[in-house]
Amino acid sequence: MKKINLNYGGGASRSLKAFTLAEVLITLAIIGVVAALTIPSVITNYKNQEIATTLKKAYSMLASTSNLAIKDYGPVSGWNIPEGYGIDLSVDFAEKYIIPYLRVSKTCGTSNEGDCEYKYIRRRSNGTPSTVSLASYFTKFYLANGTLVGVASQSFGEGAGKHVNAMYYIDTNGKNAPNELGKDLFIFNHLLVFNGKDFGGKLLPNCNYDENMQCSLSVAIKDASGCKKGGALGTCAYLIMQNGWKIPNKDEYVRMAGDESYRALYPW
Repeated sequence: MKKINLNYGGGASRSLKAFTLAEVLITLAIIGVVAALTIPSVITNYKNQEIATTLKKAYSMLASTSNLAIKDYGPVSGWNIPEGYGIDLSVDFAEKYIIPYLRVSKTCGTSNEGDCEYKYIRRRSNGTPSTVSLASYFTKFYLANGTLVGVASQSFGEGAGKHVNAMYYIDTNGKNAPNELGKDLFIFNHLLVFNGKDFGGKLLPNCNYDENMQCSLSVAIKDASGCKKGGALGTCAYLIMQNGWKIPNKDEYVRMAGDESYRALYPW
């Protein structure tokens, strides 16, 4: 900082302190460096928080549909869900048991035109991205907040071996980028009837469940290390739920894994 002496009309002089141009430029450069280092992290954290919050809302709304439908149609085991899966079955299932209980801004059925066309990125085992279309038997619709949902129903078996479930693809920001599995696209299974027993509609994040429908956190961690490569069709949603509906940062992910070696496998 440099002193500047000012003299007014020959009288006593005043001494003022001021920054030199060099000092100002250095300060601005430091601020620029700090901003460059911190702003990307702030933006990433904000986007991650927005994705997780929107995913939680979609999860809550979709999970509630079965309870509301049960009030109207009785136990799930008595619903009219033909055996198998396919275009007509998914459309009928969605339009009767799901969509009426949600705030939906647009229904697409199985159309793949305009806003109803949906493609997403799924990575191969070597990490190479591949763009694929959502299977034709998925019924698509938009929630009021812009979330895109694709659903396919499935029913098979009889008696004690009967299974009924619906698979959801949930893209938290609709058709906006990145449309990538494990980033803004997540998979859930709506378990309705399992081994002949009525589950009442339990919405489960995709995971390798055991015979008691329990998902091991350690197994999920291993699967999630490759979730963006298609591992277990995207176990990341399970870890987000286990982390209090927040996308884990690297430290949280390693703490959940209990193994420092997983730092290099951080999937987000």
